[in-house]
Amino acid sequence: IPIFSEYVAGLPIIALVLIGLISLIIFLPLMRFALNNLDSFTYRMRSRLTAVEQPLSGSFLGIFFSNLWKSLIMFQWNNGQIWVHSIPKRPALGLFSAALFSLGIVLVIVRYFKHKNWIDLVILLWIPLLMLPSILSIAFPDENPSLNRSGGAIIPVFLVIGFAVENLWENLKSRYPNQWGKWISLTAVLLLAWGSLVINANLVFDEYYAQFKKHAWNTSEIGQVIQDFSTMIGDEDHVWVIPYPHWVDTRLVGIQAVGQVRDYALGQSNIPQTLGASTPKLYIYKPDDHETEQILEELYPRGVIKTYQSEVEGRDFMLYYILK
Repeated sequence: IPIFSEYVAGLPIIALVLIGLISLIIFLPLMRFALNNLDSFTYRMRSRLTAVEQPLSGSFLGIFFSNLWKSLIMFQWNNGQIWVHSIPKRPALGLFSAALFSLGIVLVIVRYFKHKNWIDLVILLWIPLLMLPSILSIAFPDENPSLNRSGGAIIPVFLVIGFAVENLWENLKSRYPNQWGKWISLTAVLLLAWGSLVINANLVFDEYYAQFKKHAWNTSEIGQVIQDFSTMIGDEDHVWVIPYPHWVDTRLVGIQAVGQVRDYALGQSNIPQTLGASTPKLYIYKPDDHETEQILEELYPRGVIKTYQSEVEGRDFMLYYILK
């Protein structure tokens, strides 16, 4: 029916318009804040796009196209050096996913030139477009590629991978007659899924876990010490963590210790103010912080000092107990 065909053909446009309107409605409160606080709202963006924080290391366009290239090859080659959310210097995708993504890109390009369907072109353009938050890190090019800033591209990337899997399924099924094609194609897809599962499980639960523990500060161990102290010796209100440059986030220590946001920080200059607090007390500080240790020894000459041996090399910390 011609009218029905025209209606169906217009559905993608209608869907895009609806998505835009709904997104605008959701964005309205944030837009109000942005209009009233334009400097603070745009600072992070300006600090990455311009020389607000540090001078650009080259021309804007040169850095932009370098970032674009690095982002486009991150799926099969190198996802950058940010250890917090990735395993540095390896492809963003697993072996099978990366291979299927490459195949899918070729298939979508061929399909576009064959059928001239604008949706295929949009899917291809989506990928770099949704990676712009990472690509536009002009002032800090070392922050690109970044998996979290490129997170929006996950949808088109896995759509392309799905196209490759579908193409493999259909080709194998049509190549062999009767039920053989169906079972062969099903076996091939299941083997790919199983191989991808095994590889990704190793990446997440072994490699990523090991490298994260190696680089992250051990706030969980400090939190456990606070829990043990409050259970067996004193309470969590008489424990303090002395901040030190580039050491633990004392708010994370609170989350680990009491299960909620609580900052256990006590500035070095404020240590004497806790002299009148009831005992037992516990001060936690970094081994390099000799000034804090000297202050505590002068205030509490009968204090008990211990070194907590972390399970990760280089993550030990000091415990200074005041028991009486």
